[in-house]
Amino acid sequence: MPHIQFDGALEANAVGNFNSPADGAAQSLGFLGYSNQLRLTEATLSVAADWGRTGFRLDGGAGDFYKVAMSADAWKGPNSYISQAYFIWRPKGQIRIEAGKFFSSVGAELPQSYDNFNVTNSQLFWYAEPLYHIGLRASTPIGGGFTAGAQLLSGCNTVTGSHGHQTEALTAGWSGKHWGWSEIYMDGNEKLEGRGRRHLSDTVLNFNFSRAVTGYAEAIVAVEKRVSPGYDRWYGWATAWRFSPTERWCFSPRVDWLNDVDGATTGQSQRLFEFTVTGEYHPRKFMIARLEYRDDFSSRLFYQRAAGLPRSNRQEVVVASLVLVLHRELKLRGR
Repeated sequence: MPHIQFDGALEANAVGNFNSPADGAAQSLGFLGYSNQLRLTEATLSVAADWGRTGFRLDGGAGDFYKVAMSADAWKGPNSYISQAYFIWRPKGQIRIEAGKFFSSVGAELPQSYDNFNVTNSQLFWYAEPLYHIGLRASTPIGGGFTAGAQLLSGCNTVTGSHGHQTEALTAGWSGKHWGWSEIYMDGNEKLEGRGRRHLSDTVLNFNFSRAVTGYAEAIVAVEKRVSPGYDRWYGWATAWRFSPTERWCFSPRVDWLNDVDGATTGQSQRLFEFTVTGEYHPRKFMIARLEYRDDFSSRLFYQRAAGLPRSNRQEVVVASLVLVLHRELKLRGR
């Protein structure tokens, strides 16, 4: 039946940084980049409509998530407050085509924390993967639990595009009773000036052993040609698990490792390692309360500390998070 769905999310976080950096920054935490203060991470409204063969989705809002996510995009204005905006078309059978602005298919994690096991995102999400694209993507089931797809994208993390350069992607996946697999391969020129193709491969295994135990494992590798002679390389892995002894309580550990061989994504050649554990409580169906401990390590002196102190190879943080999630679906009368 045709329907329209409204979803709202309000998220506030407070980050306690044991390094006490002079500028108040919390490195590697993505959208939670401010230390020792309470921040509005996001206030988001999502509208999704489905008329059978056609539909659309529009996500927009305000907060640190939007400020950080669209900070590098050349087009500001309304784009600064819109995270996704795309049309949906099902021309035949189960073929699905989406056109517009959408979150990247790369990675095991989604941008919003309430869709993930943990409050903060992994090193892979922040340093190794694109966040969003504008373009066209299509997918279809091919039998036996398998799906296949293709995408034509105008660069990464930009609406205006990489000076007309295009990125192509191929996707594949399989879903079983207790586990699934997905793969994406991307190839394209991401340079704003000059030429230098990026080849990226990301593999994710999802596990669903029971209602009480779920998890994933991810591996990514990327090679990008420089405008000058040479190549930039980065690769890494991550795994996270959720243990839910009751419907209201759960805890989720995560470990990930990234090798930025040539400093292309972090600013210097280094290896990053991160351990996170998150405790989660649902006092109401629409409310999520979380407390998270995270410990980051680097092979270099990467993390800032208090004024007058040298940089450190370690950063410890504690994150307190509260999320309100609302949902409403309206059935539309068909012709």
